[in-house]
Amino acid sequence: TTTIMTPYNFSDTCKATPETIWEACFSHMKWENWDTDVEAVLEPSGGCENGTTFIFHMKSGQKINCTLKDVIHNETLTFTGPFLGGMGRFDGTVRLIKEDATTTKIDYTFGWGGLLSPLLTLVAGKPAMEGTKTGLENMVRLSEEAQIKK
Repeated sequence: TTTIMTPYNFSDTCKATPETIWEACFSHMKWENWDTDVEAVLEPSGGCENGTTFIFHMKSGQKINCTLKDVIHNETLTFTGPFLGGMGRFDGTVRLIKEDATTTKIDYTFGWGGLLSPLLTLVAGKPAMEGTKTGLENMVRLSEEAQIKK
């Protein structure tokens, strides 16, 4: 296991239930709806479940293999995968923490580890940090819109 050396973490409060957030952002496996760096999710082996594999087709043209782990519906999930031929590994974790009947805190952490993580932090740290922050903002917006429609 590689230790993640550069985590970016953002949290925000969302006026939606964990169930609505899960439906709006994760269960359909259309992560391009909230992750601005993802063009599409290709070849998902299943739904938003432990062990589901898929490919992130990035807007940059890269294709990145990914696996879901630690999935607990309406609570948490982690997407993880290797990059640069396995010299690095990334992890993204989303946690939904119910605050009251209509409010949920979304906690989103993204980071990478491996031999090249210091170099990656130098080259891609700012875009990764901004991508994590924007991803969270999009999760909140999509979830609040979905909650209003219920």
